Amino acid sequence: MTLTQLLILHASPTLANLKPASLVCLKGLDEPGEDLQRLEERGLSFLHIVSRTGCRLLLVYRRKKLEQTISTQRAQEILRSGGFSGDLDCVLDQLRQRFLTQDCPHEVGLFLGYPEEDVAGFIENCGKNALRSLFWKVYSDVQRAERIAACWAECRTKYLECYANGTDIERLCVAV
Repeated sequence: MTLTQLLILHASPTLANLKPASLVCLKGLDEPGEDLQRLEERGLSFLHIVSRTGCRLLLVYRRKKLEQTISTQRAQEILRSGGFSGDLDCVLDQLRQRFLTQDCPHEVGLFLGYPEEDVAGFIENCGKNALRSLFWKVYSDVQRAERIAACWAECRTKYLECYANGTDIERLCVAV
């Protein structure tokens, strides 16, 4: 698969500005090879998180949307209790460091746009006792979570269809 195909498959809700960030495993790609600058001009940012077992993990994010997402009082409480602090760049660096020592830090759910109550519930329950599993484990409002997940899934389906019909990724990436 190409980088473009991976981005559309795994990050289309971020491309569409529906969520603050997505994680994309660049398995099989030594170097992206494709110019990400054209997407940066449309408001996307990229951060290499970690490389392990043949997978380069890339965080694809909308800087402003991510800053808003993690700046709420509840998100700040969750991040502080997990040892995160500082501005977005500091927190992103801390997230990258956590990926070096943990498989997947639980707080990453905040970055990915999962509801704060579900991220807190996952941490408090050690990933057990979820009410539902979608793109994430749901611990609070199941109906709300289902609406969010359905929106993201519909976005991916539409983006894959548009790409298959010849729409280039720049046109699929909502400029903000």
